[in-house]
Amino acid sequence: MKATAGIPKGLSNPSMHAKILLASLLSFIIGLVAGLLGVGGGEFRLPVLICLIGFPVAIAAAANLLIGILTVAVGLARRLMLGITLPGIAGVIVSMSAASIVGAYAGAFITDKVKEKYLKAAVGVLLVSIGIKMVYDAFAVESSAGLALSYPMELFLAGVLGGLIGVVGGALGVAGGELRIPSLIYIFGMPIKEAGTVSLLVSIPTVATGAFKHARMGHVRREVILISIAMAIPSVVGAFLGATLVVAAGENLLKALLGVVLLLATVRIVKP
Repeated sequence: MKATAGIPKGLSNPSMHAKILLASLLSFIIGLVAGLLGVGGGEFRLPVLICLIGFPVAIAAAANLLIGILTVAVGLARRLMLGITLPGIAGVIVSMSAASIVGAYAGAFITDKVKEKYLKAAVGVLLVSIGIKMVYDAFAVESSAGLALSYPMELFLAGVLGGLIGVVGGALGVAGGELRIPSLIYIFGMPIKEAGTVSLLVSIPTVATGAFKHARMGHVRREVILISIAMAIPSVVGAFLGATLVVAAGENLLKALLGVVLLLATVRIVKP
């Protein structure tokens, strides 16, 4: 079956209007949390697009990426406006961004080639592990200082992680922040606020690349664009408000919230 099969046609149908309205409300809430943590929120929009709107998985991934582009861009811009600056590790950021672009392109390509259950199972195990550790660290006395890496190894590891997270993002239509932020915290020793800002920056080219590839594969049509816009507007507003709250939020609160989000994201991703 082609990925484009099953796209809702009757956008003028009152029942579809109600579904889009509910999806937009949910998109605002997801955007609020995404802006606060520095993630794209795609893991939570995906089931909305599939179960509520009725998109096939590949089409939902494309729409998710379109919405995600604006969400992460606004979240990043608001954080920078509030003075949450990027740490001085330009090499790591560039390496991770470049590898994420390649990974996202490859991930979008394999959407129709690899069985979802295998990818979802692997991501689910990883998210549960990281989520439990994040919640534990929120209440622990000691904090993670990251790994002691030499400069070449730091760049290499950033590239490997960026590529792998990019593949997951491109395949599932997500920004990958739920995986990227813990990596930046536990491997590179970043505070969670700065890690969220870096994650948003890396997410922009990653999400844009995935969206471009999905468009080339015919997954983006008029109906997809219209629904994406309807959900993107409240998502952007939520991301702006969420990013505004970052300044007042404590590190432990953000860690606990991110840990819970990771565990919830596991259910959303793995659930058929």
